[in-house]
Amino acid sequence: MKRPMETYYGDYFFQNDTLMYVNRNAENFTGSYHNHDFLEIAYIAEGEGFHHLENSVQRVRKGQMFYIPLGISHVFRPTSANGKPLIVNNCIFSVQLLPKLIAFATDSDTAAFLKRMEDGSLGYHAIMDRHDRFERLFGSLYEQNAMPGSGSAVYLHTLLLQLIIEFSRVIEHPHTMPSVPQHHSFQDVLQYVEGQYMHELTLTHLAQISGFSERHLQRLFRRYTGQSWHHYLQTVRIRISRELLRTTTDKISTIAEKVGYKDMHSFHSVFKRNTGLTPGQYRSDIQHHSSTTGLSCK
Repeated sequence: MKRPMETYYGDYFFQNDTLMYVNRNAENFTGSYHNHDFLEIAYIAEGEGFHHLENSVQRVRKGQMFYIPLGISHVFRPTSANGKPLIVNNCIFSVQLLPKLIAFATDSDTAAFLKRMEDGSLGYHAIMDRHDRFERLFGSLYEQNAMPGSGSAVYLHTLLLQLIIEFSRVIEHPHTMPSVPQHHSFQDVLQYVEGQYMHELTLTHLAQISGFSERHLQRLFRRYTGQSWHHYLQTVRIRISRELLRTTTDKISTIAEKVGYKDMHSFHSVFKRNTGLTPGQYRSDIQHHSSTTGLSCK
């Protein structure tokens, strides 16, 4: 039996001159099987579930990203109604935006890739986020879309272009993408911290897995981040906690634990030192800003 289908239109989502929209959605079983008159890049931010695509069903999990062109019917579903939620970050944009991005592109490869998106010759693609590049880009996109300011449209377009360039590198040149090297670089150390910040990390542990001495690691952190190792770890944890305070309704104690703090006093102290506000004040300011601007973080 043919399933019912809706068509989503970009005019409903796009505001001002951005011709794009970003959201973070908890998928369910009531969302419509649909196609749309815009292009979509979807990123699995949390959990696992299924992607119903045309006549197929694909299992999906955190870190996967999908490019969905015009004319493709699909919907994401969680594994169960009462299980772990399936959270999907979506960036949708109008085909009419692509000529602007093409005009901005300064290299022929990027322009040609954007042209394929514009004329519809670039089909559906699914890739894996190997180094958390796309997760960080979606975080920036969501923040800028939710709290627009002066120059926000240009900022969003720039972030979208960066997202598309990173995406094109993966599908056009898959064998040139960085892999885990035999001898770890300092960039690998930073990526490890980005993925393991919630655990009890020590400089001794980083030295053991990287092959660098503790003393040399301290020098590398100073040179490439401008911070000590301990300060850098705090910066990463507080950045993630700010994102969780903006985008979830989790209790502050839950967020503290998620980012690696077992002691609430330490979390409050470090957060205020980094932001000038307590976690509660930070969340209140975000909610107040959203209500006064008429925006809701979907």
